[in-house]
Amino acid sequence: MQTHKEMIVEPIGLDPDTLPKPLDWAALFGNDHPVELEIGMGKGTFLTEAARSHPETNFFGIEWARWFWRYGSDRLRRHNCLNARTVRAEAGFFIREFVRDASLSVLHVYFPDPWPKKRHNKRRLIQAPFLKEVERILVPGGRLQIVTDHQNYFEQMETVVRGSNLTVVEYNRPGQAAEGEFVGTNFERKYKREGRPFYALAAVKS
Repeated sequence: MQTHKEMIVEPIGLDPDTLPKPLDWAALFGNDHPVELEIGMGKGTFLTEAARSHPETNFFGIEWARWFWRYGSDRLRRHNCLNARTVRAEAGFFIREFVRDASLSVLHVYFPDPWPKKRHNKRRLIQAPFLKEVERILVPGGRLQIVTDHQNYFEQMETVVRGSNLTVVEYNRPGQAAEGEFVGTNFERKYKREGRPFYALAAVKS
């Protein structure tokens, strides 16, 4: 009988309890390369392809679901993506507590939980207080990239982003995304098979 192979998170997956606040990216990665962070890395599909394609950039992934975090961290390790690190943490908390001012070149948010029931809308990540944090952590000229399959949430995101100090710009399709893809994540491929529409938004810190 075949057993599931063990998932090994080290050295990619980090324990937030052992990390300094705020994080020093240069000390963590051992270089001063630009840092891109993905919130909700899932199985690490986007992060792995990005890290492999761009060794000159450091990548950091946040994921709350334990199994996905372990799977994604193990995947990055197997592909020898030593320019990537991950944590299992609640995204809003981690951004507030650990990420320095003006320290990220790109923040990726792909298919965040839409919390579709109206009474749960307040749990959505992309809201005005979070945009203040985004403005804080991006370097000048840094970019926020968002993709969702949920039209109502997208309309809310667009209102919030346009109401912030960021400037809405054309969405930048990552180079590793396949033909017709916005990002190339696991969720995107699944939703595409289901025929769902996608909505993309990007903004920069001027």
